[in-house]
Amino acid sequence: MNAVTFLLVYAMVLSWLAPVLFTGSISANVHPRLSVAGWLVVVATASFAWVAALVILIVGAAHSLITHTAPTFCVETLGIAGAVTLPPTLATVLVVALLAVTAAVATNTTRRVIVTLYRTQRANREHAQAVRIIGRPTGHDGVVAITADQPAAYCVSGGRHRAIVVTTAALDLLKPPALAAVLAHERAHLRGRHHHVIATLNTLAAALPRLPLMRAAAQSVPALLEMCADDAATRRHGREPLLASLLALSMHRQPDGVLAAAGTAVADRVSRLLEPQRAIWWHPRSLAMTSVVIAMAVAPAFALTLCTLQP
Repeated sequence: MNAVTFLLVYAMVLSWLAPVLFTGSISANVHPRLSVAGWLVVVATASFAWVAALVILIVGAAHSLITHTAPTFCVETLGIAGAVTLPPTLATVLVVALLAVTAAVATNTTRRVIVTLYRTQRANREHAQAVRIIGRPTGHDGVVAITADQPAAYCVSGGRHRAIVVTTAALDLLKPPALAAVLAHERAHLRGRHHHVIATLNTLAAALPRLPLMRAAAQSVPALLEMCADDAATRRHGREPLLASLLALSMHRQPDGVLAAAGTAVADRVSRLLEPQRAIWWHPRSLAMTSVVIAMAVAPAFALTLCTLQP
């Protein structure tokens, strides 16, 4: 097996089996930050494997045309033993077709990812600018209040333009400790750049809808990031104020497309706050998750090294 074959097989294995592994028993009671890191490492590793395989195919196809080795390019690229050859004309046509299809797929996917990320960033930037125009300053740094009958609290970030937004109804509904916990939750989102993480995963899921890994990551990571922000808020203000704010805000519909304090996985987060369990990083499941993530990340580099050393 050569580098291209390994990378393609490895990317397919990660894309179809990693979601099953990361939503199974190994992820139970694992700290949300570790789970987020695991998802992001697997997505990055799978993406790297796909891209590296495509690059090697494109470079190899172009090289075979230049050096007139097209008759044996396909079998050599896939690491198939034996001197299998094709008629030169047919081989050249196949290599050109492979080169065109591979380049077209890579270009189209890259274009969709870039365009979607740009549009998301622009929409968030415009949203942040708009709320700062129509909203009024509050006594809290970086927080603006907008007049609305619907209690809501959320944050929005578009590059250098970011804001934490609370409605006047939320200000009337939440007591000072609960409001402080909500604001700490939203600041944790901004500090951790959770908007960019979610936007990237959603973009990959939209650009590569047939890959289960991308869909599963886009569905799972937002709830985990909410739990990470919950942890940041409870470390500063305790569980009770945050729990009170979640229960109060969850009774009302939250805005779509933003990181609202009570907009994602509210039931799971409330249960987690009601029955806190200390996440021990050296727990067997945490150690197993860490080992699996490290193994997944280093496998492509290890395999590429072996393939390079082969005569």
